[in-house]
Amino acid sequence: MRRIATEEAFVIPEVIQPMLERFARAPYDPDLFFWSKAADGSPLQRRLLDLGDERLAIMDETGIDVQLISLASTGVQMFDADTGTALATLANDVLADAMRRHPTRFAGLASFAPQDPKRAAKEIERAMTQLGYHGVIVNSHTNGDYLDQSAYWPILEACEACDAPLYIHPRAPSPQMVAPFLDYTLEHAIWGFQAETSLHALRLIVSGIFDRFPRLKVILGHGGEGLHYWLPRLDGMHANFKAPEGRRPVLELAPSAYIRRNFAITTSGMNWGPAVRFAIDAIGVDKIMFAIDYPFMDSATSVAQMDAIDLPEDDKAAIYHRNAERIFGISPAA
Repeated sequence: MRRIATEEAFVIPEVIQPMLERFARAPYDPDLFFWSKAADGSPLQRRLLDLGDERLAIMDETGIDVQLISLASTGVQMFDADTGTALATLANDVLADAMRRHPTRFAGLASFAPQDPKRAAKEIERAMTQLGYHGVIVNSHTNGDYLDQSAYWPILEACEACDAPLYIHPRAPSPQMVAPFLDYTLEHAIWGFQAETSLHALRLIVSGIFDRFPRLKVILGHGGEGLHYWLPRLDGMHANFKAPEGRRPVLELAPSAYIRRNFAITTSGMNWGPAVRFAIDAIGVDKIMFAIDYPFMDSATSVAQMDAIDLPEDDKAAIYHRNAERIFGISPAA
């Protein structure tokens, strides 16, 4: 069985060092807390920086044929616009070089800096048309802003025009919503990540973005960030509770219809049988892709969990590789 892992991280020194320095000198920052595990000399930092021997060895040991790699959260979104734009370009060049050196093993999602939407759109076009990328990634909100806001539409226009799937990766909740999470350190992967990212996705849906950009493809990790568990309630509450005039556009479709048409999900950190089987029932096996979340999650454990799920062989092949080949344009095995 070919295995393509579709949410796998890397970082470049020019991004990680400012993050670590900021973490060391700043008061508690929800977005930087987990970087304490990637301190200098740690195995996590070493594996994030590596785009060669160790990564490939772990892939070989655990039966991963291809990694779809992207810049680890929060990417370049915590920098000013000029710095973020320059770092996105640099990171995309670094990963593109690794993709050229290992064309059958590495695929990529390009970074961009939403802080400057016009330059972000140009970088998306460059990555997709010149560098051989398979999609793009954003780490949810940027300075508390979301991509449904009209200032960011050039980014969505570029994604649709370039047929670039947009992976919305989590980060800690936005400044507007983070306070109740902080008391018990719930702002991270335990709960805050999925709450923040599913909110972003739902904003895109109810804002009418998918009526404006009907061919836009969005990917959600971590078992879809829970959004597809709510399909009947989303439809019912959206229909039954009307917003004040001018506060919410009239949609062409029900919210669940956009989720089924415009979204796909990955299993990063959620290779759990009940969750995977429910996703198949809710949105269809053709919308689910295997992922590990390397190096934050263990590759061998993730593969063993997916292998253990009792599914028809065709369904497992779809999740392990066929859907990623189709959705992200990753070449089938020779």
